[in-house]
Amino acid sequence: MTTKKLTILTLTFAVFGLASCNNSSQQNITDKQIESVDSISDKTTSGYDTIVYDNSCFPIDSTFTIKVLTVGIFHEEEVWGNADKEKWFGLFKGNAAYYIAETELKTTKVNDQIVDENENEKTGWEVQTVNTDTSIILMEGLNFLTPRNVQQAVLSKDQIFPGDTLRINYLGIDYEIFAIGGKKKVQDDPEWFEVWNYKLYLTATIKGQQHTSLLVAQPNFSDQMINIIFAGDIDGDGILDLIIDTSRHYNATSPTIYLSRPAGNGEVVKPIGGHTSVGC
Repeated sequence: MTTKKLTILTLTFAVFGLASCNNSSQQNITDKQIESVDSISDKTTSGYDTIVYDNSCFPIDSTFTIKVLTVGIFHEEEVWGNADKEKWFGLFKGNAAYYIAETELKTTKVNDQIVDENENEKTGWEVQTVNTDTSIILMEGLNFLTPRNVQQAVLSKDQIFPGDTLRINYLGIDYEIFAIGGKKKVQDDPEWFEVWNYKLYLTATIKGQQHTSLLVAQPNFSDQMINIIFAGDIDGDGILDLIIDTSRHYNATSPTIYLSRPAGNGEVVKPIGGHTSVGC
């Protein structure tokens, strides 16, 4: 095996090793689980070396119910051969608005500059759509998805650190996205935090009932932070949906889609699919 292949395999195992924590299915959210940031800090700030990671991860790939892709160039194992034969809907950004539309994919074998030994070898994939507008995410065809414009929720920030709360009013419903966990400033970058035992939640009162969803749980991060890519009503039921990059490693991306229609009782949204890819 060549040095290049060993490098990408080692990196891939390292990135996905970060994700191999003790996964559990979506929990019922209780007041006890949503601890205050202060109480968590009391347990962890006596010294960084004494931090005890809870090792919980969410969402879990094995529970996803649909296939998701993004456009771009990917390693061989990050795209499958018949993807262009399947039915796809995309969230696109046009000149005037965001919108949902059915689309065809174009998948082409291309040279993977990291893995392939020479220019003639083509183990990578390029994924494109026939739609020329900017593609935000591509979803395997769902019965309830229909072509329609999507009003984007305007967010004051896209990264929520422990102790932060993002308040959104969208289509007449008030939402809060907030995070708990431990954090401390990084000495060589005063605008960045070391974060551990991170949990991100979404809450809202819908038709007089309080709903809460766990969005993300990660024990720690490697020069990365959870990033909200898009917020808006993707599935057409008047409730906020989300696309979040749930990766915790700087060299990987995991755009994950959360929809409200498949959500269970007491939840706002449910993660139904994601696409993880590794960089160079």
